[in-house]
Amino acid sequence: MDDNPAGQPAPSEDPKPKASENPDKPRSNRHGRRLQRIREEIERNRTDGPAIPTWVLALTLVLIIAVMTALVVYS
Repeated sequence: MDDNPAGQPAPSEDPKPKASENPDKPRSNRHGRRLQRIREEIERNRTDGPAIPTWVLALTLVLIIAVMTALVVYS
């Protein structure tokens, strides 16, 4: 007969997930810490949103390139 009630892990099993299995908990090595920092930065970027809309940045870049090209061509 089985001494453990249904749904409970066997005593030899560890109920806590290992750090490598849990993406929310950083691993203790350098690679794991880097991945955790990247995850945190992505989450911050998703919640904060960009300060300047992307279309404004693209338009500014096009204007700068157009002015530089005009200076080279007409000088």
